[in-house]
Amino acid sequence: MNMLAEGRPTKQEENLVMPEQNSVTTHSGNRALIVDEPLIFETGSPDRSGVDLPAAPDVASRLGGLERTAPIGLPGLSEGEAVRHYTRLSRQNYAIDVGLFPLGSCTMKHNPRLNEKMARLKGFADIHPLQPVETVQGALGVINELAVWLIELTGMYGVAMSPKAGAHGELCGILCIRAALEARGDAREVILVPESAHGTNPATAAFAGYKVEDIPANSDGRVDLEALKARLGPDVAGVMITNPNTCGLFEPDMKAISDAVHEAGGFVYCDGANFNAIVGKVRPGDLGVDAMHINLHKTFSTPHGG
Repeated sequence: MNMLAEGRPTKQEENLVMPEQNSVTTHSGNRALIVDEPLIFETGSPDRSGVDLPAAPDVASRLGGLERTAPIGLPGLSEGEAVRHYTRLSRQNYAIDVGLFPLGSCTMKHNPRLNEKMARLKGFADIHPLQPVETVQGALGVINELAVWLIELTGMYGVAMSPKAGAHGELCGILCIRAALEARGDAREVILVPESAHGTNPATAAFAGYKVEDIPANSDGRVDLEALKARLGPDVAGVMITNPNTCGLFEPDMKAISDAVHEAGGFVYCDGANFNAIVGKVRPGDLGVDAMHINLHKTFSTPHGG
């Protein structure tokens, strides 16, 4: 840049620089298709509302002294602001309806619209967790029937319907394995996790109090069976393996892996996040799996957070 003697840019040079700076500081934050969308807590205000609500009836409180004593502090938006906010956020999503995604990721699988509709039926969507049991017998019946199906499809001996997420299911399974080891007085402290496993697997094992060690993958992207066998010993509580793995590949040596781990006194945990790829084709229990979880947002096609 050519400078004047006092070190300031010429007027022509200022005109070249300033527009570029101003182009990213528009009032709305909108830069063509790139929008810096703020949180509604940043744009809304507790004293605004997009709806007119009738005054609450004057009735005796049934909250037993648990009434709120301070404002809830939720941001208020006008109707237009709320619509624009969530519409702009939706435009930032990359989904299967937008384009191809090569990895078999849970966020990219297909959610049949019919399944979404079924999940919104009043008998499911309007149930409250604290409802009297006699008022939810239909839903409990469906849950029980599903449990029977899952036991048949997985080859397991029992099923827990209470875990709320994949990682929660992993922790439930690993704690069951820990309980089984403690019941026989076996204080093993290492969980082996292949490189091709989901990232939640080592995190879950560590959260459960285990030391985590990696097992390398072979040139085909599967578990290196010989490396696994070489590491097995009296300190190994088990292996956490994703099958099919994160690369979308089925582990052809799964039975050999399970047999080796069991011979060494450990347990086999299967991350069933990709169970939808093999359901009806093979049962994890027949492959020697001792515990597993199934993700709602994959095999059951619910949205994330369902």
